[in-house]
Amino acid sequence: MTQVRFLNGLNTIGGNIVEFTKGDSRILMDFGVAADLTDETVASAIAAGKLPNVPELLLPDQPKRFAHEAIFISHLHIDHMGALQYLQTDIPVYLSAPSYHLYQLLIDAGIEKPVANLHPMAFDTPVQVGAFSVTGFASDHDEPGIMALLVSDGRRAYAHSGDVRLDGPHRDRVLAWAKQMADQKLAMFMLEGTTYSFDTATPVEDQAHPSAPLTEMALQTRLVELLQAAPALVVINPYQRNYERLAAIQTAAHKAGRKMVWEPTDARILRKMTGLTPDLIIGETITLAELAQTPTAYLLETTFAHRDWLTQLPVSNYLHSNGEPLGDYDPRFKQLQDFLAAQQIPLTFLSCSGHATREDLVTLAQLVAPQLVIPWHSFHPEREAEALDAQTRAEVLMPEKDLYYTLDED
Repeated sequence: MTQVRFLNGLNTIGGNIVEFTKGDSRILMDFGVAADLTDETVASAIAAGKLPNVPELLLPDQPKRFAHEAIFISHLHIDHMGALQYLQTDIPVYLSAPSYHLYQLLIDAGIEKPVANLHPMAFDTPVQVGAFSVTGFASDHDEPGIMALLVSDGRRAYAHSGDVRLDGPHRDRVLAWAKQMADQKLAMFMLEGTTYSFDTATPVEDQAHPSAPLTEMALQTRLVELLQAAPALVVINPYQRNYERLAAIQTAAHKAGRKMVWEPTDARILRKMTGLTPDLIIGETITLAELAQTPTAYLLETTFAHRDWLTQLPVSNYLHSNGEPLGDYDPRFKQLQDFLAAQQIPLTFLSCSGHATREDLVTLAQLVAPQLVIPWHSFHPEREAEALDAQTRAEVLMPEKDLYYTLDED
């Protein structure tokens, strides 16, 4: 008998972790954090519900409970993999091959802490873990290695959408896995509901100045327009884990007649993950003084940590493209706004959501047509539940944290 336990992420964005157990076998899907653990010990974070209630994986010298077990990571966003750094066991951790290679780059750069027993996982190829078979399908999100995950216990099939969108450059991937999951006649489908979290229809970074996110293609077009209109240097703060967008940013710079100047870490990510050669690297192939001499010739990447560079440069626009700090909930965001205001540098958002619209989430549930759907990864899963109940044939369940569920009984 398969038991399903939801360990986190039922009424918040991120941190969603689900556990499947059957006999001597266990798998977990995603292992992230959605809360600040700065002042917490691992034990206190477990007690407070900030880390999942699996002390046998997170505390030292704990007895092993399962002969066969593994963790499967849908993608490399902190809220889906940030708890891996706290593992105290060599449990196998599987993620897509692209995410695996990106993880190694982030570890080498000191951005992520080393994690033991990481394994790349080929798309569309089942991995057997005791009684369970797990298959990852290429999907679409703003981390290009994203997977949707399918679990089979030999009797029933279950699926985890991961974070997903239908208006991105890889819509075909999402439609392909939705069809395969529909063919499996899913017993349970766990569907993210990020866009149901907000009063606005789509997430926005600055709630005081909301603007609708762009699509990836529209973002590139808008970037070219801003670069062509700018009378001086333009700087951009992108999300480094979206290496496809990094490549698009350099392409847009070329279309606008500018060269792209990268920080060293993202230059390495661009080269290793996309095969593109970075135009220039600040501190290696160009200096701040050289940028200041011909500012209209360049687009400069500047992270929050290096914002002081801008005091030495004639900057006409600061473009924020889902980089850190991401939005109002991060105290550094107000620091960034205050800094730019003091320097009289305009702040322009070039945001592109990695999450499906509310309508597209309903469409996805209709395409997959599961028997049971679980809304989660949302501050307001009840909104998603209401929409799914009204517009799909699936039974909708809002589970409770840390309870064991089985489909063999009511």
